[in-house]
Amino acid sequence: MGLRDYLTSKVMPSGGIGVPEALSLLASGATLVDVRTRGEYEAGHAPGARLVDPKDLTHDAFGAVHGDNPLAEPDGAFVLICDTGLRSGHLVKAVREQGYRAEFITGGLAAWRAEGQVLIPGPPRPPR
Repeated sequence: MGLRDYLTSKVMPSGGIGVPEALSLLASGATLVDVRTRGEYEAGHAPGARLVDPKDLTHDAFGAVHGDNPLAEPDGAFVLICDTGLRSGHLVKAVREQGYRAEFITGGLAAWRAEGQVLIPGPPRPPR
């Protein structure tokens, strides 16, 4: 058994949504939340994704994602993404426990690219 097989069978969180369902949620107003490192994000991220530190997300998901934006929708959904779905899949529970609707993309950015979606390089935008 290789490392990938081990992670898939033992460590990878279950559940999650596919890219088409994620795109549907995003079109309905959900916020795409990237939980990778800044370097990973800058190398290539999904358009519109907001870079959020996982520690901040577990303490105050809404504040970590939206900052003090008075126009942010308080009952909006979050779609979490990372490289493979491992980090985002483990963080989704913490966001849900705060009372928010949250999903993670199964397969992460690997699945995003496999579905023909683009990645763009560059730094994150600050919360508005």
